[in-house]
Amino acid sequence: MLRYINLSLKGGVAIKKLVRIIVCFLLIISGVLSGSLYVVGAGGEEQLVFIPIKGMIEPGQASFVERSLDKAYRMGAKKVVLDIDTPGGLIASSQKIKSLVFDSKVPVDAFVSGEAKSAGVLITLSAEKIYLNSGASMGAAEPIPNNEKILSSWRSDLESAAEARGRNKNIAAGMADRDIVIENVKDKGEILSLSAKKAVELGMADKIVQGRNGLLTELAQKDGVYYQSVEINPGWGEKLAWWIINPFISPILLLLGFAGLLVEGFTPGWGVGGTIGIVALGIYFGGHLMAGVTGWLAVFIFFLGVLAILLEIFVIPGFGVAGITGMGMVIWGVFLSSTSPAQAVISLSVAALGSIILLYVMIKVLGRRGMLNRIILGTKLDSETGYTTPQKGLDKYLDAEGTSITPLRPAGVAEILGDRVDVVSEGGFVPPGSPVRVVLIEGGRIVVRPTKVE
Repeated sequence: MLRYINLSLKGGVAIKKLVRIIVCFLLIISGVLSGSLYVVGAGGEEQLVFIPIKGMIEPGQASFVERSLDKAYRMGAKKVVLDIDTPGGLIASSQKIKSLVFDSKVPVDAFVSGEAKSAGVLITLSAEKIYLNSGASMGAAEPIPNNEKILSSWRSDLESAAEARGRNKNIAAGMADRDIVIENVKDKGEILSLSAKKAVELGMADKIVQGRNGLLTELAQKDGVYYQSVEINPGWGEKLAWWIINPFISPILLLLGFAGLLVEGFTPGWGVGGTIGIVALGIYFGGHLMAGVTGWLAVFIFFLGVLAILLEIFVIPGFGVAGITGMGMVIWGVFLSSTSPAQAVISLSVAALGSIILLYVMIKVLGRRGMLNRIILGTKLDSETGYTTPQKGLDKYLDAEGTSITPLRPAGVAEILGDRVDVVSEGGFVPPGSPVRVVLIEGGRIVVRPTKVE
């Protein structure tokens, strides 16, 4: 086995690798962050802004709603309408959108163009007025997992939102709690879901309209103004960010990042592995930044962790404080950047398991086929196969005593008989300045043992 996998990577080569990593990492993140919101529509004296809430509700969409509400206020919009068509999503994200709606400086109505299910119910109930498209529906808001603590918290959110807008809180709670009984509406054991007609009859919605044009006509008559509609849509960067933070995509990106850096750590120079790793990590963190899930602190901590691990591999022999600290910071950075602690555990588990499998394949499979011959010496040189190593000049050190100059863990440098020689400790770590004695000369290998000071 080569000692510490080609220590010639130290110095200038290692520094160049680290510089490349820094530059590539920042370039990838800046590229992902270049996407932005864009606006479709025409302006007028009285602007009505549509903000679409489509698909799964997750942290990226909550951040999009926050930026859109702020933009609508700066545009001087008279009203905001949330165009809702969602099967649900994360409770935490819907709670954030609920708070944004209640705190909005511009009045917010809801238009359910398709369905408002699960977490979408809370967002819908937060609006001042609720309009449903013909054929739309709302309800079926049972939380998953459905334990007593989560159900109680989620039910209170629905009840408080409905009550604040003058709607029936019991009906709102019945959309989440199977045990609630509402006469002529819901029996025990059922989860309530309402059609557009039924929602209006029960006072959970204000009116049924025919599409956006019907909604604009209704609002113009009710408010006595002519509205010019404007729609704020997510830019390509935000759409990409929502895809990146998908719970199925983010672990794969993290795995590619870890595996790429692992391959790069075992190969000289800079290659495809390092490039793939940096690109994957740049996309991972850039997407989470753009989605508003995390901040630059997570990126900084993660990057410092990777830097510490690379220094441990390329510069500092053995595995010590830098490596352990680096691993801890990498884990911390992933937790700070993830959408939830559970997602962080999943992502780290996938990345760690995948990296271990890759390492096994590199050593066991590719090595047998000769593909790693440029990285690791695959030929065993021993006396049984006819190989000998010159020992001339080393016999004089046998049984001689000296002092370790560098830490031996286990390899290092010691001064013996006035000479600086490369040695290997017989056991574990030997600190510098320790007295040692040569106990074995094996080919060109000098083995030493710490001696006790009398």
